[in-house]
Amino acid sequence: MKKTFLISFLILIVCNMLLAQDKNDSENLASCVELSNAFNDIKTICDKDNGKLWGVNLYAPILCIDNNRDLWSNQKDLQGQLQTCGEVFIGKYPLNKNIANSTVDVYGQKWVMLRLPLPADTIDRNILFCHEMFHYWQDSLGLVPDKVYNNVHMDAKDARVLLKLEWKAFLAACRATDSSLRKMAIRDGLTFRKCRQQKYSQYYQDEIAFEVHEGLAQYTGIKLSVSSDPMYIHILDKEAESYMNKENLVRSYAYFSGAVMGYLLDKSACEWREQVDGNSDLGFLLRKAYNILLPEDSEGHVRQRRSFYDYDSIMEFESRRDSMQAKKKGELVNLFMQNTKKLPLRNMQISFDPNSVINLEGIGNVYKNARIIDDWGILETKDEGSVLVTEDWKAVILPYANSIETNNNVEETESWKLQLKVSNK
Repeated sequence: MKKTFLISFLILIVCNMLLAQDKNDSENLASCVELSNAFNDIKTICDKDNGKLWGVNLYAPILCIDNNRDLWSNQKDLQGQLQTCGEVFIGKYPLNKNIANSTVDVYGQKWVMLRLPLPADTIDRNILFCHEMFHYWQDSLGLVPDKVYNNVHMDAKDARVLLKLEWKAFLAACRATDSSLRKMAIRDGLTFRKCRQQKYSQYYQDEIAFEVHEGLAQYTGIKLSVSSDPMYIHILDKEAESYMNKENLVRSYAYFSGAVMGYLLDKSACEWREQVDGNSDLGFLLRKAYNILLPEDSEGHVRQRRSFYDYDSIMEFESRRDSMQAKKKGELVNLFMQNTKKLPLRNMQISFDPNSVINLEGIGNVYKNARIIDDWGILETKDEGSVLVTEDWKAVILPYANSIETNNNVEETESWKLQLKVSNK
């Protein structure tokens, strides 16, 4: 009786394992088909453009990776580590690499990397693909800025207000059908921009570098993914609604600025893409393209024209945000000034949520949803936890050091988990 029960139990386990395997195989096959369709869509878009935008067909090797580090690729790798799955290739992404929407060198070559799941909307998905594929070619196109940028001033209330006025004016110019009205709105936007850049002149090079690096990528993503001006403007309107309400713009504002200025540059008679390089100021190119003379008294012009661009609503939002941000920063300073653990940064790889970065002036930047790899191992934040990277990028500060639990080579708190590298010595 016991033997019969044991055999029946073992058979049940095997059957469940087979069913689970069948389910996994079925889900994997569905993912292969889904990603194959996405890759084909992107190839069709790139082949249709075929270099008209930037002089090169932007289609590139792609890796799509989920949270389990399963990956799907549009082509076989040079090292032969990926396996065929229908029209795509599958494998496991290495633990010593971060997952992000970016480019990466792995399996002996350079890839476009995208984190799964992809956007459900087809146009949003295509924009993301084309944005990241631009980054793949950006260096060879001579469109990489010379400097590493840090636009911490975009956390300041005055900078954010002037930036949003600039956006509102440029959007009005995009919608204008009369050339004189378009030129007037562009002049307003450039004046708001000039006023901000004069006030925060030490960050001028950082601003334009970010706009070239990420702004041109987002412009490219939209430009290749839509088929008409009304569709492009619809995307801008949708993005504007999101960006006007973002709590943090330090690491994200250039995506929108580049997209809206790129559209206006395209509407001019100027062959601007032949003039742009890694150190260009898109605002200067816009002023040149429309032959715009800026007012000498930029601050007076701002006071005169700001009411046309929803200034009162912008100020109300930014005043409320500034008050909340001051309180939040005070709490973070207290968090990272006591009971902390410090790790040196020597060969850092970092991935993080660009919409949640908070700058603590004179201290560093606080990151949520961060994963940092360095010589000591792998550090990951947990839930709403955060870590601080010092202003000089030489160390990462971890809170709650007085509540670390250690298990073999793992240190862990409620806020973060540190997988220490095991020495081979």
